[in-house]
Amino acid sequence: MSGNRFFLSPEVFDTAEIHFPPVISRQICSVLRLKAGEYVTVLDNRGHCREVELVNVDARATSGKACDIQTASGEPTVRLYLCLALTQREKFEWMLQKGTELGVFRFFPLVTSRTLVQDTRGHDDKLVRWSKIIREAAEQCGRSRIPEIDPPQKLTDFLKHFPDFRGYILYEKEQTVSLAGAYSRQLSNGKPDAALLIGPEGGFSPDEVEMAVKTGFHSTSLGKRILRMETAALAACTICMSLAGEMGAENGLSGELNLSGRDK
Repeated sequence: MSGNRFFLSPEVFDTAEIHFPPVISRQICSVLRLKAGEYVTVLDNRGHCREVELVNVDARATSGKACDIQTASGEPTVRLYLCLALTQREKFEWMLQKGTELGVFRFFPLVTSRTLVQDTRGHDDKLVRWSKIIREAAEQCGRSRIPEIDPPQKLTDFLKHFPDFRGYILYEKEQTVSLAGAYSRQLSNGKPDAALLIGPEGGFSPDEVEMAVKTGFHSTSLGKRILRMETAALAACTICMSLAGEMGAENGLSGELNLSGRDK
């Protein structure tokens, strides 16, 4: 399959001729500078893909001839839910991008007692931008599905309505339970799906941790070091995916890091 991948609406898989929308046409023509006769891969976000031979390359309306439909690869068997406190734009968007690359299935932006932003309203434009970042990251890294992202919500509301499966809140004051150990035990029970709750720069308040634990989340840490929240999010995803055998390792990580989601 071609290294240049684009998600299109599923309807394009019903025809032998593929017409690319203007935004992708501009990327093919002006950014990638592809020529007629070269190939790209299109995906339907439902687990299918097709190679497309470019026939007419134009910045406004590129088209091509599609090959046979195939099953797309690139998705982990684990459904990892990354629940992120809202923070500075660049930092939050970086976590969305890298989380997508690591295989996160769905993102939940959250407002906690210590987030810089306290209002869950007025994020429509940001949600569009976030979705675009996630989509482009999914295309770049070889995903076959685009991770979902929910509108921002308060932590209290999130905990009330969160699906009933294993979740971990990363807390710097946790002294006995490591994320690696807890998730390893979960995997041994044949239930790989999990949620990771990452706090803001100021960390979670004790009341928030208590509330999450009462809801069913497990308080976990990864050792003695305190990481910035973006480092914590990346480390948490990496450790879970590695332990699940999704990063070329069947039996995971032996070392431990402190995953607190809190700055010094």
